[in-house]
Amino acid sequence: MRFTSTFIIVLATTLCLGLPNHAAAQPKPGDVFREYTWCKDITDDGSFLRVGVQQGESAGDRRSGVDCVTAPMVLAHDFELEEGIKAEVIIEKLLCHDGTRGLAIQVNGHDWVEVLEAAKIPSPPWDYQHHIYPVVPISLAHLKQGRGNEFRLRVSPEHPWKWPQNLIYGVHFRIYYDLTRKKHPTGRLVAPQPGSELGRTVELGAMASSPNGRIRQVDFLGLYEDVNFEGDGEYRQWHYHYFRGDLTNHIGTVAKQPFRMTWDTSWVPDQPQAFQLAARITDDSGLIYFTEAVTGLKFKRPGLAVELCMPYDIPKQWVTRAGEKQEKFRVAGDLSKAVAIQLVWSSWSPGYMNGIHLNGTKVFSQEGPRYQYFAHRVTLPDVRALVPGENLLSTGLTPKYNGKMVHGMEVNWPGIMALIQYRTD
Repeated sequence: MRFTSTFIIVLATTLCLGLPNHAAAQPKPGDVFREYTWCKDITDDGSFLRVGVQQGESAGDRRSGVDCVTAPMVLAHDFELEEGIKAEVIIEKLLCHDGTRGLAIQVNGHDWVEVLEAAKIPSPPWDYQHHIYPVVPISLAHLKQGRGNEFRLRVSPEHPWKWPQNLIYGVHFRIYYDLTRKKHPTGRLVAPQPGSELGRTVELGAMASSPNGRIRQVDFLGLYEDVNFEGDGEYRQWHYHYFRGDLTNHIGTVAKQPFRMTWDTSWVPDQPQAFQLAARITDDSGLIYFTEAVTGLKFKRPGLAVELCMPYDIPKQWVTRAGEKQEKFRVAGDLSKAVAIQLVWSSWSPGYMNGIHLNGTKVFSQEGPRYQYFAHRVTLPDVRALVPGENLLSTGLTPKYNGKMVHGMEVNWPGIMALIQYRTD
């Protein structure tokens, strides 16, 4: 790493403002923040921003690395930096073309900042299809109060088949504030109580108010072990992510009083340790308060157990046009008591998938759109294809359409996860 004067200034600012490093996580209980989100308008070209360029084969028509840099994207938001203590950017990033590397972001013309890959993806991560949500710390000094903030993205022109490309579904600028000085929404979970034993259905409730006006919504979140839609291989975390700026794959959202909902836990895995619940409370001004967590929670679900089977030996370049691909997962439970399976994964362009096979038996055919992201939860009531111990799961080869090669489905890392329900009585 070259230590320039600019780097030293940024490092000093980081230390003074308490900015996190590149391992920065999502918000934690007690945080107050805003999220300013940019998404590309939906057009015939798709609902994502392409970062990269197709390069020619000859020196005469090869595009330069400059073409791997986007034009400036201007945010329409009115940024509020007063009482701000730190800032970060969250990027909804799809690998798209395997071999693409070097994603970086530039904010308001300042130095480019590298966007790191998820640490648990095998090396090199650009060999594995993935859709992740990296968090990039930035200096508050690089942002402007009010309007006029902009960013650019780039990827490296280095690519094995001369077409580097990431797809970006959203870019979120998150500003954290001093909660002792910023007027912000407050509240807490009133149900369940700490230390509770939770059943198949759980009543969730929150109290919320704000000096800034109406409460816009309450988002219920859990810190527990579950399927990894986040794409980073962290099965135990505060589970949620974004799609085109909207929070998704969390427990649920309530937009009006009383802030209550019922959580169906029928497919939530058994928890090896106590877990936590909390909520994000958003007021009409857009300020968000992450409530303190309700801790020490456990499941007590008579007659029901749920096993999470984490896949391994995930293939590189898992795109179904390239051939059949296979992963493995291990079953520890008593299959004589299994009642259903759920296959869970995220993909791109699943409209071109050609079946899923479990230990040689076709168990599912197809769902989802073409040329878009999709989150799958496929429930299979027939468990006969499962075997004790190691299981093999594969995707079929996408055939040619009208004699022409088509895109195929991309299966994103960490692969296709399996949940198994068992009866215990």
